[in-house]
Amino acid sequence: MHTTDELDTLTRLLDLDGFHVVEAMPADRGGRKAYRLTVAPTVTVGLCPHCGGVTGERHACHDRDVVDLPLGGRQAELTVRLWQFRCAACDKFFTPRHAALAEGAHATERFLDRLADLATHADVSMAARFLGVAEKTAERWYYDHLERRRREPPDQTLQPIESLGVDELSLKKGTASSSAC
Repeated sequence: MHTTDELDTLTRLLDLDGFHVVEAMPADRGGRKAYRLTVAPTVTVGLCPHCGGVTGERHACHDRDVVDLPLGGRQAELTVRLWQFRCAACDKFFTPRHAALAEGAHATERFLDRLADLATHADVSMAARFLGVAEKTAERWYYDHLERRRREPPDQTLQPIESLGVDELSLKKGTASSSAC
């Protein structure tokens, strides 16, 4: 059993948005050392996707096993407690979606970001071996992740291109030797 201070420290180290560590234990996975962390949402109310009402009436709790990035050189295996809520306003049940968890995969979004990054530098097979997941699972997660990213609205912070082949000194001097768009 861990103290509250130890769990708070693990929560800060894990740094998973919207979750805090409620239980931790070391694990051994066929010679690979791992951490088994149980995490719960920090928010104890839910926003009903059906009517938009806010409710704190929990109906059930479901555990979901999720892989995350390694923590301190050890594989991180998360058991995520997901609460199901009952909305009194529309009498429907729902489980809120959490941005840190990948939809349709038993992995965190940051794990899938790393998988995609590794796969672009080598291939999915190598990325799967490096991260310690089955190759077919990594392949499915990778392509689903890319498709979700493709469907996301474009980043609104992008600025239009103002010049190409900019020679920074001529741009500062105003000699107009750079091609303006």
